[in-house]
Amino acid sequence: MPSYKQLLNHLPPTPADVPLDKPAANRQTFEELLVWIDQNIDSPISLNDLLQQSGLTLNELTKQFKVHTKLTPLQFIKEFRKFKHDVELVNEPAIDRTYALYDPSKTDGSYEK
Repeated sequence: MPSYKQLLNHLPPTPADVPLDKPAANRQTFEELLVWIDQNIDSPISLNDLLQQSGLTLNELTKQFKVHTKLTPLQFIKEFRKFKHDVELVNEPAIDRTYALYDPSKTDGSYEK
């Protein structure tokens, strides 16, 4: 199952020299929020949910996402859902359609259409 860390590895690198307000505290809060998003990605997530979950202000939340992902919070969620869907499609087992249509109980060799 794909995680937010895999998505972060696919995003372009972010500059390390961007100053943050209370960087250590906000970074920890941001990491915890990413874990929460990862656990709830299949449910609807609103901006209010993110603000409530993180305890950050809208400005702090947006700044954290822009610095670490170059995306807004809702863009990140959209990209994460798309990434997760794409990874799941790639990992889905292939089905041989010819074999799936074959019915061995038919002795005349006919196939379903």
